[in-house]
Amino acid sequence: MLRDEDDVLRTLAPSEQRFVRHGTYTGRSVSVQGALDPAALREAFDIVRRAYPIVACRIMEDTAGQGYLLAPDERAWTPASVRQGDVQTVDLPVVDPAAQLAYLDVVGSGADRWRVTLFTHHSIADAGHCVGLLSRLWDFYTGIIDRASITVVPQDYPKPLEWYVEAHGIARSVATGFEDVTEPLPPEVEVVPAACEEPAPSTLARPLRACLDPDTTARIVALGRKSGVPVNGLVTAALLRAYASETVCGASPLGCLYPVDLRSRFDPPVAAAAGTNMAGMASFAAEVDPAGSLVELAQRISGRLAHDLSSGVVHQSVLHFPDFYGTTRTHSLAGHIAVTNTGVVPAFRTPVAIELTDYEIVYLSAHPRPSAGASATVTFLVYTFARELTVGLLGGGAHADGLLAAVRAELTALSAVCV
Repeated sequence: MLRDEDDVLRTLAPSEQRFVRHGTYTGRSVSVQGALDPAALREAFDIVRRAYPIVACRIMEDTAGQGYLLAPDERAWTPASVRQGDVQTVDLPVVDPAAQLAYLDVVGSGADRWRVTLFTHHSIADAGHCVGLLSRLWDFYTGIIDRASITVVPQDYPKPLEWYVEAHGIARSVATGFEDVTEPLPPEVEVVPAACEEPAPSTLARPLRACLDPDTTARIVALGRKSGVPVNGLVTAALLRAYASETVCGASPLGCLYPVDLRSRFDPPVAAAAGTNMAGMASFAAEVDPAGSLVELAQRISGRLAHDLSSGVVHQSVLHFPDFYGTTRTHSLAGHIAVTNTGVVPAFRTPVAIELTDYEIVYLSAHPRPSAGASATVTFLVYTFARELTVGLLGGGAHADGLLAAVRAELTALSAVCV
């Protein structure tokens, strides 16, 4: 329940609301080797708070489960947590969306092994924004260590994708962008009221990963150049083939739903910190044959995306979100395969005394409640760090281990394709 004294900045847009029910934080966790200075990192996190006031804001819900973005309560700010522990694990921190929207967890093992994890609420930061915040954290830290002058210019609060769509005169069309993976919500499925259930205990999801070496990654990139097929299409095709071969053991109709970062597709482009969740949605469905041509499948995937971008379907897909997410939804997305490709992770600026040796994406649910939105059969997370292509796996159930092995096999085979 909102209180009279709460300083409401705005109601969250549908693109942001869909992360409120679970209290979803997206985490970026890096392994660090070397002489890290915890006090300097704690100071750098505080500078991030001053430079990007959105991370110190709060989210509250009313009795109908509507999420509101509130101004920060400076008295409630929780600084970075620093402690000794096992750096091979990612611990579940205590977070509260009603207090602040970013947390920093620092774990040390001895003097030269560390794990640093930045958790940012998904309602106010998608992959591009979250990585941008992590980059600025290390930039500020390096400036402190190097005793450089640091100028803090507070950034404006980022706006939702819906704001940019409206500002560019984009209207909702008949096509949703979800056609290939959707069906009407069955009448027997009750749309769960958003605020009536007791939330379950907080949970942390750390995806299983398949990591390719730099040479294999480079060959896939080279294949994209030679074939004229974007790497995203090639990798997505490999993932669909892996899923078909492992779960249904043959050709199978599969539906794939994936976000498309629209920042660079607006004129002028939208800066990382200027938008919250800037992803439209694209979908693709096909009979996927593990014995068929992977490049041909990739061409079809990429061709469909190019069409939906040029026709404006992806840009306006966000205007259909209320039909697919939350308590107003009228359609089901259950059973689709989700692929999120966040691209190449930028090289972070760090002092000479430390090295970032690994990078992972994790998810934290601060107050999970029964889902009121899309239910993916499996989610693949794709990114490249230090020239190594990585695929993370969420879900998969009993097929998880075999599916990860199939992903590695398909990507390795992809790297050997000649055109």
